[in-house]
Amino acid sequence: MTVQDTVQSGLKGIAPVTLGLLALGVAACSTPDVAPPPCPDVLIPADGSKLTRFKPGPGRAIIDVLHEATIIEYAQACEYNTDDSGAGEVAVYVAPLIETQRGPADQKGEATFEYFIAVIDSNKKVMDKALFPVTIPFPQNMTRVRWQLKDPNVVRIPLAAGQNGQDFRVFIGLQLTRDELEYQRRTR
Repeated sequence: MTVQDTVQSGLKGIAPVTLGLLALGVAACSTPDVAPPPCPDVLIPADGSKLTRFKPGPGRAIIDVLHEATIIEYAQACEYNTDDSGAGEVAVYVAPLIETQRGPADQKGEATFEYFIAVIDSNKKVMDKALFPVTIPFPQNMTRVRWQLKDPNVVRIPLAAGQNGQDFRVFIGLQLTRDELEYQRRTR
């Protein structure tokens, strides 16, 4: 299984519309009497939903904040490609919507961070995890920007006969350093 990055540069794009059209296309392929197989649950872990990044050094006051980022929602859809036994794969399409806020210490006019997508099996074992770098500029001195992928990330999960999307969980979150994680836990 691989998590493939389909990140396109730029701030424009309406992934929910893209995913909505994809979902309609997938639904159109299913027989009316048979419900489509379930998509894996996509979850945002509490510890990975928000990031506060500080300028280098010991300062952790509001004036030391470079930027904050929060995953506020995501668009998702899935598509099965299986044989008669049910073996094959499920492709999960995920597009996070991230809001960034410029901090007082920011001199570059951009927020730079990574988000991750991880797949967990029914035994809570991490099957795959991939990191996706993001740089979001704050145009014209804007202090708050919402960003979403133009094209979704594609997560391909192999299925054995008898498995379906409910046997897996897909997690999407912001990649934090140990210090950033401890800060988020203290300030929740």
